[in-house]
Amino acid sequence: MKKLITYIQSLAFYETLKHGSVYTIAFVVTQFISVVSLPIFTKLLQPADFGIYEVFNNTVRVLGILVSLNLFNGFYRFYFDENLDKQDLMRYVLRTSLLSFFISVLVLWLFQRPFMELVSLPTNLLAWILLAVFANIIFNFFNTYNTAQRFSTQSGIWQIISQLFRVVTAVLFVIYWQKNYEGRIVGENLILFILSILIIIVYFRNYIGINDHISKTHKKEILSYSVSFIPIGLSGFALGYLDTIMINNFEGSHDAGLYSYAYKFAVIYSGVTTSFITANRPKLFELLNQHNEVAVIAQMRSMFKMVVALSALFIFFAADGGKILALNKAFYDGLHLMPILILSYIFSDINEIYSFYFHYEKKVKYFYYSFAVSAIVNFVLNLIFIPKYGYVAAAYTTLASYGFMMICTYLICKKIVTMRVPAAIRFVDYFIIIAIVLILNYFITILVANIYLQITIKAVIYLIVISYLWRNILQQFRNKLK
Repeated sequence: MKKLITYIQSLAFYETLKHGSVYTIAFVVTQFISVVSLPIFTKLLQPADFGIYEVFNNTVRVLGILVSLNLFNGFYRFYFDENLDKQDLMRYVLRTSLLSFFISVLVLWLFQRPFMELVSLPTNLLAWILLAVFANIIFNFFNTYNTAQRFSTQSGIWQIISQLFRVVTAVLFVIYWQKNYEGRIVGENLILFILSILIIIVYFRNYIGINDHISKTHKKEILSYSVSFIPIGLSGFALGYLDTIMINNFEGSHDAGLYSYAYKFAVIYSGVTTSFITANRPKLFELLNQHNEVAVIAQMRSMFKMVVALSALFIFFAADGGKILALNKAFYDGLHLMPILILSYIFSDINEIYSFYFHYEKKVKYFYYSFAVSAIVNFVLNLIFIPKYGYVAAAYTTLASYGFMMICTYLICKKIVTMRVPAAIRFVDYFIIIAIVLILNYFITILVANIYLQITIKAVIYLIVISYLWRNILQQFRNKLK
């Protein structure tokens, strides 16, 4: 066992695997806390309270990106510029974001009535929106601060702590103060605001100040880069919720609920893969700075392996997990869409891997081309097919839109990126494995009636897939044992 651990630690992909695993564990734990708390809130609150709560959270997420000028993403990119002092960079972006926030507070307060009417929220929630946006900005900076420096354990611990505290505080406020949306919103965001102040005191106190040594040229470049990425920051939000909104409008809330439940598992899959992709980015920055093309390709192949391994796991077993967690057969009807939705996010993962080159070379505008195609395809196809075929069509339109985004990003990368971009042919074996897994899952589900036999067959095939993906590591380890 000690030899196995030593060998794994010697792998070039070990750092990504280590930090990605921490991010994944934190993500799984926070999701578990959310799932466990859901029955409590459904017992205490009414559906209308949930509606106001979701609109509130979505408003905060959007404002968190707009009001901060997206500078936390600018910090992440420019952190890897060797000619910039890290402390000066953090001081500049944090100061500028908070200045933009306080200006926005004044504007929103002056126009509070039209703004709250626009988002369809009670006026008394504006103060809590502003506090929540402040906390959102601080946590966004804290996450990028941890990711850039590979403080994965610190990041994971804080994610779990903040999620646990917000749920416990919200439950207490609902029980003992207001048994409606206000109790939950105030409880969650009061504790998040307190935690954000604690983060500033403990971690960011050295970055509070007006002096830095960053040139005006660099400041302009950082600000321009960050602001230009605002639509990208909002893109996932737009694509992720557009389908559900249109299903609700065309087919009603029942079908929207079925689709949302299946979609949740695809989002969980995406959260896990994003953890590893995020953990891998600092290493890619280093290798690209060194112009180490061979190592870059090796890292990308390792990321593709991880995507294949995780996607195969979700394709085979997500629907079974959905049945176990549903506790209600009414949700079973949408579970057959999971493989299609997961394939959509596989395309999204590949798009994310290649779009990294846009981030590295600061060619932000080219991302908009692929995103624009994806958004238009998604909207038009939904408009045509959801009224005809119902919520099932939304899964396929999602697949088509992410597929177009992936293809556009790849083609643009090959054409405009100055560095040598690995050709898709280098990863064709992984695409074939995903296709085989999808086909086998389809026929096993149809032809094998016994659920336990289904799971056993899928488990055996999955072990074969894992063994094939890491066959070189297994072979090298066997050789070391001889």
